[in-house]
Formats: sequence, C-alpha cells, structure tokens
Amino acid sequence: MEPRAKVFAEEAIRALGRLDVGAARTWIAQAFDVDQKIGAIADAVYLACAEIEEAAAVSTATWNTLADAVDSPDLVAVVESTRS
Repeated sequence: MEPRAKVFAEEAIRALGRLDVGAARTWIAQAFDVDQKIGAIADAVYLACAEIEEAAAVSTATWNTLADAVDSPDLVAVVESTRS
C-alpha cells in the first residue's frame, strides 16, 4: 500500500471508532484515490459507515472483515485498538 494511502486509511478506521461517518468516508476516498488496490478496505469502511447510520455501531463481523482486509500489522493494530 502506498504510504499516503496507509495514513488516510488509518484515519478512516479511527473515524469509524468515533462513529464519524463523514470523516471515515472522506479519508477512505482519499486513500482510494492514492492507491486503488485498497478496494477491499474501502468496501469494509463503507459497510461500517452504513451500519453506523442504521444502528449507531459497527458490528463485530464488520470489524473482523476490516481486520481481514488490511494488509499490514500496523493497520491491524489500528483496527484492533479502534474497535468499539
């Protein structure tokens, strides 16, 4: 993953933890613009955003999907530390 995309993806994941849908979508869109190979991560972030809008929370299954989609131990650590 491109370094800038990784930073943007980290911010998107942290925004999910704050239940900040707008920020999560903005950050992941920026990450995808930099590196289109992160499609699986983007899909998981958008799924989490939809869950937040519907239920005000991200399900365990979606957090697990996001953790599986990320491609580095650093990003897995961000997911694990951000889970709500």
